[in-house]
Amino acid sequence: MNSATIVRFLREHIPDLVAIYQFGSQVRGDATPDSDIDLAILAKRTLPSERLFELGQELAARLGRDVDLLDLKRASTVMRAQVLATGRILDSREDSARAEFEMYAYSDYARLNEERRELLNDIKIRGLVYG
Repeated sequence: MNSATIVRFLREHIPDLVAIYQFGSQVRGDATPDSDIDLAILAKRTLPSERLFELGQELAARLGRDVDLLDLKRASTVMRAQVLATGRILDSREDSARAEFEMYAYSDYARLNEERRELLNDIKIRGLVYG
């Protein structure tokens, strides 16, 4: 995988890009020859889903490997936290905007865990999710 190609391509096609993260098996080190490349972008504005899909397909064609491209602003609280905690930054041109987003994402995740603590404890005690 060529990080420079990824960064150059995404910067060229997403002018207000703040940061690019890579996550998943390629970062964990357990990728297989068939593994895709998992990328997350942080831009000043959210990208339409169709545009994000198109960019992922174009990038996949250039890299010769499937690409999953995720817009962090549209991602769930849990997904954001996973990308930030386990991923690596490929590029960041606006460190203060990136740091602010990360702070809010972690804060949202902590609040979610606080809100669901009772539910998770109940599941642990009963061993059941439903019923």
